Amino acid sequence: YGDEAKRLMGVADRRLAETAYLGGEEYGIADMAAFPWLRLHERYGIVTAEFPNVKRWLDTIEARPAVQRGLALLKK
Repeated sequence: YGDEAKRLMGVADRRLAETAYLGGEEYGIADMAAFPWLRLHERYGIVTAEFPNVKRWLDTIEARPAVQRGLALLKK
């Protein structure tokens, strides 16, 4: 599973080298669907330094106010 997770992280990184978000230049459903999985990269033994475009994307998504509110609910 770890190898497949790393492969998929590479796919996302290559896509994000071309566009701001997974579906293009605007935040969309693909980003909403992928964020919960990709943000758990450490659980899969993946270091985001290997995937700078994913790291940028994760930081961008996590900075969104609605995402911050949603993540705050997980801490309760």
